[in-house]
Amino acid sequence: MWNVTTKVAPEIHENWLDWLRKVHIPAYLATGCFYDALILKLFEQDGDDGFTYAVQFYARSIEDYKTFASRHYSALHREMMTTWGTDCYGFESALEVVN
Repeated sequence: MWNVTTKVAPEIHENWLDWLRKVHIPAYLATGCFYDALILKLFEQDGDDGFTYAVQFYARSIEDYKTFASRHYSALHREMMTTWGTDCYGFESALEVVN
């Protein structure tokens, strides 16, 4: 699983969320490396200093994740930074289910 956690400035919040749903997540899924994505919002935020979201992208295998990381991540990350600049920032992490 690939997790992207992002803090979004309040003044772009609604536009960013719309872009996330209509552009960014579809671009991730179009790589063929992920089969689904889930948007999560940090609970109990007042929004004065922004909103924090996590998007979890689900891969079928570690190989799919590695393909994403080596072939697609840089361009998708650059697109987000070019589109939103410093109005959003975050971090990414690869996660493994350990139930």
